[in-house]
Order: sequence, then C-alpha cells, then structure tokens
Amino acid sequence: MLFPAFESRWLGADAQLGGTHWLKALRPGGVTALLLLEGPVRVEWSLRSHREISGNSLIWLNTAVALPESWRLLGGRQHEALALHFPIEWVHSSLTSLRQELSADFRGLLLGPHSATPLITRPLEAEDRVWSRTLMAPTLCTAARHLLEGSRMSEFFFRKVLTESKGEELFCTRTRRLSLERVAKVRAALLENLEEPPTLEELARLCGCNPQYLSRTFSEAAGTTISLYLRRLRIERAAEMLAHGRANASEAALEVGYRSLSHFSQAFRAEKGITPSEWVRRPGISAEANTNIGANANTNARQIPA
Repeated sequence: MLFPAFESRWLGADAQLGGTHWLKALRPGGVTALLLLEGPVRVEWSLRSHREISGNSLIWLNTAVALPESWRLLGGRQHEALALHFPIEWVHSSLTSLRQELSADFRGLLLGPHSATPLITRPLEAEDRVWSRTLMAPTLCTAARHLLEGSRMSEFFFRKVLTESKGEELFCTRTRRLSLERVAKVRAALLENLEEPPTLEELARLCGCNPQYLSRTFSEAAGTTISLYLRRLRIERAAEMLAHGRANASEAALEVGYRSLSHFSQAFRAEKGITPSEWVRRPGISAEANTNIGANANTNARQIPA
C-alpha cells in the first residue's frame, strides 16, 4: 500500500465524553490536520499553556513532539471536525529537501526546532470545507478507497503546506482552485432544490463551461460524479431530518426527491451503511426526536410507493 499509516476520522460532539474522544483521535508519532468545521475548542498542554480556537479553523498539531493533556468542546453541542493523520517519517522524508520552501511557522512545527506547544492554526477556506465532504468514496471497495483517500490526503497536505507562502499563484494551484469553485457552485445549486435539482446543462451554464468539461473536472476535484454527489447531499439532508424527528422515512424521501421508498432506502444504505429505520434507532438519538418521528408517522398524508 502506498499510504499504510494515513488515517482520517470524523469527530462530532458527545455530551458524555466531551472532548475525550477527540483527544483519543490524535495518534502520537505524526502530524494531525484537524479541519474544525463547527464549534470552538480549548486545547491544553498544562494549566498555564492552552489555546482556545474558534470554529472554521484548520488546526495543525505535531503529535510526535507532544500530545495535548486535554481537549474541551466549548459553547454547546454543535461540533464537527475531520482529523487527518500523517506519519512523522513520511512528513520528514517529504519535506526535508523543501525546508526553505516552507513558511517559518510550518518549518518549525513540522521540522523543528519545536515549541513546547506544537500547534498552529489557519482560517478554514471554503474549498477546504468542500474537500472535507468529498474525501470518502463510499462506492469503492475498501482497498481502492484506502488508496484514493491516501492520495487525496497527500494532495491536501502539500497544497496547504507548500503554497501559502508563495507570492504568485501556481498554474496547478489556480486550476485546482477554479475546479473547487465549480464544485462549490454545483453544491449550492443542488442544495437549493434537492427535490428537483438542475440538469447537467443548467449546472454547466451556471459554471460558465460546457457540460462535458464540468462533468470531468467535477469528478477530478470532488472524487465522485455529480449524480453520486447529489445522492450524498440528498441522504445527508434526509438523515438530518430523521435524526431530529422532523420527518419519517416517507416524508424525508419525498422532501429530497425520491419517489420510491425502496430506492431511497437503497441510497441511504449506500451512503450511511445502515437503513433509515436503523439510523433513527441509533444510540444517542433524543427522546424528542423519537416522539416527533412517531407523530409524523401517524399524521403522514404523503405516502410514496415501495
């Protein structure tokens, strides 16, 4: 395998565990990039050494130097992050010859000399948020997904570490940025109307390119096709509705554009690995959500065929 020690892990809020499970996600002996999508956190190395970091931040930690002593989730339950782990041997072998290309703080964090609190932060860019949502390719087998994920994590690492201190935008960076901007436009257009989404031709006009070019460059940037990306957005919206008790399965399916409950269930399992009913019964779902789900089931006037 090309990336045997690369790992990614989604993290969310847990009322009972607090930030303990976030701290456990930081593997020692490497560099962790934490894409903090939602919610502020407090990272502590000791009582006299801590950092409070707001949401929408990209946090870089060198866990080969020191692991934080505690990790606290601040300001409520709305926390979400993607943790990316890169082994320190890979980081050193990749960057030692490029030392002078790094900004001063990245050079110190990754290659030394190290500070007592080996952490730096950057604002999370819009393209990073899009990238985080498209990292996984659930339709691939495990081995293929591992290789693709490792390749995309490697690309993310070099893009963030090597390009920020450059005064001029490299051609490859500009091309990548434009591709990600198109992904963002497509995502916004699809989210605006999941029930009756725009056609490929309409999306292409929105992005100012022809349909074939949009289809190809979207797949390259997002790691999936537009149709599978639409399925992911639909299921994410439906899963949120189910989890909060705002709809039962039939209502959620109709809301996001499925006219067949069986097709909706198949798509849901392909994205989440479980059926809609199993999703609703997950541990931790609130009693209020279950009450709302039951009420919706009893009063549902919009049934769809199986």
